[in-house]
Amino acid sequence: MAAVSVSAPGKVILHGEHSVVYGRRAVALSLDLRTTLTLTPGGARLVLDLPEVDIQQAWPMGEVEALWERLGQPGEACAAPLTEAQVGQVRDFLGLPEDPPGGPRGLALLSFFQLYLAILPRPVPATLRVTSQLPTGAGLGSSAAYAVCLSAALLRLAGRGAAADSTPSTEVSGGLSLQEVSGWAFRSEQIVHGTPSGIDNSICTYGGAVSFKAGCCSPLGAPPLQVLLVNTRVPRSTKALVAAVAARRRRLPEVVEPVLDALDALAERALQTLADLSSADSPQQQDEAYAALHELVDINHALLASLSVSHASLERLVGVAASYGLHAKLTGAGGGGLGVVVLGRDTAPEAVDKCRSELEAQGYQVWQTILGAPGLTFH
Repeated sequence: MAAVSVSAPGKVILHGEHSVVYGRRAVALSLDLRTTLTLTPGGARLVLDLPEVDIQQAWPMGEVEALWERLGQPGEACAAPLTEAQVGQVRDFLGLPEDPPGGPRGLALLSFFQLYLAILPRPVPATLRVTSQLPTGAGLGSSAAYAVCLSAALLRLAGRGAAADSTPSTEVSGGLSLQEVSGWAFRSEQIVHGTPSGIDNSICTYGGAVSFKAGCCSPLGAPPLQVLLVNTRVPRSTKALVAAVAARRRRLPEVVEPVLDALDALAERALQTLADLSSADSPQQQDEAYAALHELVDINHALLASLSVSHASLERLVGVAASYGLHAKLTGAGGGGLGVVVLGRDTAPEAVDKCRSELEAQGYQVWQTILGAPGLTFH
């Protein structure tokens, strides 16, 4: 079999941060910073090269096959997730502690073997090399993009194809079912994150835009959006920020619940705005849709700030963008981390350049990129 090269985008939550935890609507779009995986069958070893988390490791096939036998030949009958007991044996094989499981490096190794051993009918020698434009731990879906690429490449290697009754919208080139790829990537995300929502693996698989509410995830049609993605370089703890919002909600439910309802209504309105932007057939209609989109961005940031999940670095970002007539908000958990400046159809390039230059001069890291990029792609 020839080498397989596949890529998947990252993700940005446009609306619904924090409120999605309480069953409200979230809208996420794929980010055109991509992870690329190349799988080359053959050789005498199983090789994984994942420099973003300091993995460059090889295992003799005899050892891998012995592990497969001890696990009861998991992939031979049908592709199914490894059991908890089997995952424990893989952890022992890799020399990983049970808790914590060795940080990002250990989690990436564990999720790799879970997919490799469960999807393939039996172990085969191969070299897998991964490169990524996505920073790890930044809330941009880096682990999901890796899982989507890995799932797709292994399904291709296993000769898996879409079911005969699959619709074109559920397939990618090569006949793979997007639903199946996303499902396997979700299994990997469970290892990395414990209880993932399903947003990340869905958006990294399908691309475009995804609407998510109360566990239901639906792909959307949405036009590409030009943005500046801004890294404040301020570290934050998603767990601590989510806990702080939960504590405030317990103390002040009559205050916080209306804010969560407003964020839900804003996300619902954003769905209509994105649809309006997709269907606009004149420059005037496009400008009206972008004006509505920008207004929602401004309101969203203010609502999130009222929950105390903003940060001085994010407020500076919003202020710098506003000084050039641009619209910015935090994305993800807040407390530092990342923000996004949403541009328009006719945003003046000089305003974008000046905004970017000022942010970089203040120490921010800035990418000019696209939201709504293509999803899983074979090359």
